[in-house]
This record gives sequence, C-alpha cells and structure tokens, in this order.
Amino acid sequence: MAPPPGSGARPWAMTWEGVRHVSRPGAVRGAFGTDLFATLLVMPVSLFPMINDLRLDGAPETLGLMTTSVAVGGLLAGVLSGTVVRRQRLGRIQSAAAAVWCLALIGYGLSPALAPMLLCLALAGAADTVSVITRGAIVQLVTPDSRRGRVSAAEHVIGAAGPDLGNARAGLVAQLVGAPASLVGGGVLALVGIGWIAVRNRHLRDFRRSDERWTDRGEP
Repeated sequence: MAPPPGSGARPWAMTWEGVRHVSRPGAVRGAFGTDLFATLLVMPVSLFPMINDLRLDGAPETLGLMTTSVAVGGLLAGVLSGTVVRRQRLGRIQSAAAAVWCLALIGYGLSPALAPMLLCLALAGAADTVSVITRGAIVQLVTPDSRRGRVSAAEHVIGAAGPDLGNARAGLVAQLVGAPASLVGGGVLALVGIGWIAVRNRHLRDFRRSDERWTDRGEP
C-alpha cells in the first residue's frame, strides 16, 4: 500500500525527527532518560545462566524460575495498571518504579538462595511494568498530535534497543568482574543516573496528569 499523499516514504527520517523532538528538554526526555539508565545499566537476563551456575549449581529448573518470576511480577502489575495511570504524579511514579527495579536487581545479585532471588525478580518485573506504563502515559499526554507518530517510533526504537544493549553490556562486564558485580555495579550507577534526572528535570518531577499545560500543545 502506498503512503498517503504528503506523508513521504522516509521512515528513518521520521524516526530521526521523533528522536530530535524527544531530545528537547522536558518530561519526555526525562522519561526516556530514566528508562535508558535502567535498561542499559541493569539488565539481568544475560546474567541468569551465570548466576544460576554460581549460586544454584546450574539446575535448569531454577533458571526457568528466574525468567518466570520476572514475568509473574510484570503480569500482576499489569493487572493493576489502571490504578497507576490514574495517579497525578506520573513522573515521580516512573522515577520511583525505575529505582525499585534497580534495587530489586541489586538484591537479586546479592541473594545467596533461590527464594529471595525469585522474590527480587518478581518485584523487578512489577517495577518494570509500572515504569513502562507511566512512561507511555507521559509520552501520550505530552506529545502533540502532529508529532505523536514520530515520537512513538522513537519510543519503540528506544524500548526495543535498550534492553538488548543492556544485556550485552552486562555480559561483557561480567566477563571481567563476574555476574554479581556486573549487576550490582550497574544497579548502583543506574540509581545515580535516575536520581540525577529526578533532581534536574523539573518537567518530569512536577508532571501532573491533569495539568493542561502538558497536553495537546506539548511541553512548556
């Protein structure tokens, strides 16, 4: 199907325009920056086999439970997501959820036994879901209709690439310092970055869902 008249056929150019819009100071940049700190510096999936071998003798059953725990936590948070998006302070909720993600994975990296590992992973999965939902809500509320498609394209690229790059970083660092140190060190750095954004980006920190300043026309 041919693109509609006037839309052009340059998807990468449209995505780049969305990235340029996202990079401007405001709540959207803060939301994406928070997400990138969390995904690039503290992604655990590539480390599951190493930690499973180190702490749990490499049993395949426990490796499967690790991945399942993240999914269970995310599912439970998704069921309750309506209570999240109706809150006013979506920016603060996203920052808090990203911080909980980091703390939970630091706890996972330090845990010596299966039960606390699974609990930490379930908490991380729930926090990740809350962070993604609030980020999406902020983007939809702030972005003007004329740029919504471009910004959504940029959001998809960031959301898809961030976790994969984070897993690659975690694996490379783990070869040098070990899987637990890679996860814990990345979590600490991510917490610093998330806190820095929360303090410096007033648009994200003061964002209110019902505030008309943030909607339709873009950010102030």
